[in-house]
Amino acid sequence: MFKSARITLIIFVAISILPVSSAVAASRNSADLLKYVPADTPYVFASLRPMPDKLADKIEPTVDQVLRAYQRIIRYSVSEKLAEVSSDDGGAAEAQRVEALVDEVLDLMSVEGIRNAGVQRGSAFAFYGNGLLPVLRFELSDTKLFDEAIARIEDKAGAQLSIGTVGGKSYKYVEHDAIRLVIATLDEQAVLTVVPTEFDESQLAVALGLDKPRKNLAKSRELRSIAKKYGFSDYFTGFINNERIASAFLGSPTGLNRDLLESLDYDDSELSEVCQSEFMEIAGIAPRIVFGYSTLNETHIDSGFVVELRSDIAEGLARLPAVVPGLGQDYSGLMSFGFSLNPLAARQFYEARLDALEADPFDCELLADMQVGVAAGREALSKPVPPVVYGFRGILAVVDDIQGMDMASQKPPESMDASFLLAIENAQNLVAMAALLDAQIAALNLLPDGKPVKLEMAELATIADEAFVALSEGALAVSVGKGAEGKAGQMLVTKSADPAPLMSMSLDAARYYGFIGEAMMQMEPDEGEEDMPMEVQSALQEAMTLIGSLYKRMRVDVRLTGRGIEMDSRLILAD
Repeated sequence: MFKSARITLIIFVAISILPVSSAVAASRNSADLLKYVPADTPYVFASLRPMPDKLADKIEPTVDQVLRAYQRIIRYSVSEKLAEVSSDDGGAAEAQRVEALVDEVLDLMSVEGIRNAGVQRGSAFAFYGNGLLPVLRFELSDTKLFDEAIARIEDKAGAQLSIGTVGGKSYKYVEHDAIRLVIATLDEQAVLTVVPTEFDESQLAVALGLDKPRKNLAKSRELRSIAKKYGFSDYFTGFINNERIASAFLGSPTGLNRDLLESLDYDDSELSEVCQSEFMEIAGIAPRIVFGYSTLNETHIDSGFVVELRSDIAEGLARLPAVVPGLGQDYSGLMSFGFSLNPLAARQFYEARLDALEADPFDCELLADMQVGVAAGREALSKPVPPVVYGFRGILAVVDDIQGMDMASQKPPESMDASFLLAIENAQNLVAMAALLDAQIAALNLLPDGKPVKLEMAELATIADEAFVALSEGALAVSVGKGAEGKAGQMLVTKSADPAPLMSMSLDAARYYGFIGEAMMQMEPDEGEEDMPMEVQSALQEAMTLIGSLYKRMRVDVRLTGRGIEMDSRLILAD
């Protein structure tokens, strides 16, 4: 049987998915919402400007179809549970009630359902921490519609959320163990948060934002500063501050954090000041993670994600990427993938970290294992490494096309057009060593002149009519399939992106998601698990195909810079 607590939890989850399901929703002006966000919030995800209408008009129908595909998956999963409930004595009526509830909830997982609940395309939203406590706040075009949506769900559930008051305002809630899930409509906004059941009225008023923080994110302009520093637009920006999260558990927490931890009987008094200080030092290695959109229009979407690092760590890591011909360029075929690494720079970075741990060792007993690892690290570095390893610079694989592959029947490809490049210093020495072991390689008589040489190997004949190999002083390239001769030489001279990326990937999004969908149709269950029902497989495949239809290409580049680990991505939208 479905317990009452589970029913009320379903109601709460249904309400919380409104701004999440509305993938095309964005903010008219988030300044008002940011007045509720404490300036020292440890995390925030906020929409600052509405998605352009042309883009929203373009993707909204497909997003709606994707949501409906997921509706089918959820309905099927619930139907199996309801069949069990119906078989119990008196279970048929309860199963019917739960089915009606699920239908009402899933109606919210559609563009029409979202709009009918008072959440419009221009609704602002922010998810943030009031201290550690999570808060979701979003604008409503019509609070009456929102309240009516909640009432419909409660009616179908046959269960009402509990009602409380704070500061003369009413709110609804459901309690689970020592946690209270709260929802309120305040100032034309919906507010959802989680608080301990022990919180009194004044503490709850702070959590809901009835008592606005004097120092808030609108005044501090931290999000604006992040956007300016990293080139993010106002469409979406956010951060996670690891130091603020760590400090809530160390030292003397204040405000809601103090109240929260006291209610949870958290006590850090047994943690020495030395340990507290050193844990904060560790948090300072990656003090903040930031992210946001830099471009959002009807042709493409650019976004960034940065793990900010302590300056000495960032500067050391920035030396690791190496120049690999063609890495970071966008190829028009099925997919490309590559990475770069300077092994000597990696060794030097590791040595510097060991030096730092020896010069200023951790004194906290809880970090003793980390300190003991210094000796093991020194021992590992003392072992001999073949010189050829330090010449390695990276790899790049480009797959232009795959012909004849059918994942539905598990048929392997009949042929493919692809290229592979190995970047390594003194590449001719590597070929010379290989030639000593293989007469076929010796017969190629490869010279580091970049000229393609026909490669005849039985292993390659099964996937391509022709194959060519070319060599330069710093790389070896092999191409198979259509145009292989020209591509082998071109791989060697294509310039790397600047600055050199650590990793780069691009792909044909429609075909990629198509492959994923086909793979789902052939997914084998883990041992002891049942096969995925055909209805679920079909819905998942449809969802993947629909998502793929939104995009032409996807591209991701990861760079190590003086600021930290930076990941830039671009989604090129379908016409």
